Amino acid sequence: MEVIPATESNLTDDNTILRVAAYCRVSTYEEAQAGSFELQVQHYKEVIEQNPKWELAGIYADEGVSATSMHRRMQFLRMIEDCRSGKIDFIITKGVNRFARNTRDCLDVVRLLKMLSPPVGVLFETENLNTLESKNEFTLGVMSLVAQGESEQKSAAITWSIIERFKKGIPIISTHNLLGFDKDSFGQVVIVEEEANIIRYIYDNYMDGSNAREIAQSLTDARIPTVLGNPVWKSSTILRILKNEKYCGDVLMQKTFTVDCFTHKKMRNTGQRPQYLLKGGIPAIIPKDRWLAVQNLLKSRRFSKKLNAKPDIGIFVRRVKTGALQGFVYINPSWNKKEVAQVLEKLLHERN
Repeated sequence: MEVIPATESNLTDDNTILRVAAYCRVSTYEEAQAGSFELQVQHYKEVIEQNPKWELAGIYADEGVSATSMHRRMQFLRMIEDCRSGKIDFIITKGVNRFARNTRDCLDVVRLLKMLSPPVGVLFETENLNTLESKNEFTLGVMSLVAQGESEQKSAAITWSIIERFKKGIPIISTHNLLGFDKDSFGQVVIVEEEANIIRYIYDNYMDGSNAREIAQSLTDARIPTVLGNPVWKSSTILRILKNEKYCGDVLMQKTFTVDCFTHKKMRNTGQRPQYLLKGGIPAIIPKDRWLAVQNLLKSRRFSKKLNAKPDIGIFVRRVKTGALQGFVYINPSWNKKEVAQVLEKLLHERN
């Protein structure tokens, strides 16, 4: 039996100059701490430049981005792509919890880098782990599990604190995409009258008989931009405004919920979680009785199955009771000539 010695090794020799990159990530809530974003960048620049066997290949930094998923960390993804392109030989980072808090993602990335030719290693400073050393993979798996558990606990704690706020009637209201409202210097929700007039126009026109599509077209024709600055209004936007309880001063909390902290996928709460209604929590643009009247119209006048029922011998003609279209008759486009004739005959009889 002849033994042929290996000619290559995952570990580089002493004379090789490594192109070393650093990855750092810090939450925006930790900017005042010792591990802040700026200090990490400066630290790694000094560490790499002071080592004569290392050459700086770049500093990749994601600031204020969740570590539970790689998809939102653009600098991290760019670093992995540079490794594939052969621009990086080695990566250093503060710890496993900075690199990834999802066990599967962490191990998958480490294994992917090790399979490159030549392999790219990752040095976790806090744990003193070099992924090019095979004995460290088990330890890395354990540490990434711990990091994932910490992330899950943090997510659960944040969710619990938000729910406790809801129970005490303390809502979380974002006004950047809420037409008609803004926040003052004290963080209190206030009415923006210029935008509130648009809200009143939408409610008034709907009460007067206009549908969502017609209202959206009128706002588009008037060149009034949406809350996000879009020149074209959609009927779905009008319907959301008509259904939003905030315009009558109420706040319904936990309309949606996050499925888990890794996918960040949100679902509409249709009964899976409790909801909390704060009555009169913010200033009202639309009076409560008028808002309730619009809700009844949304359920009955526009979407009632009775409107689509074909008339019979004892036909009942429905009229608009209030607004600019008062006295007009609701027409079903599915009526045939005979049925239209019955309606006209009914109207002539009422007129005489």
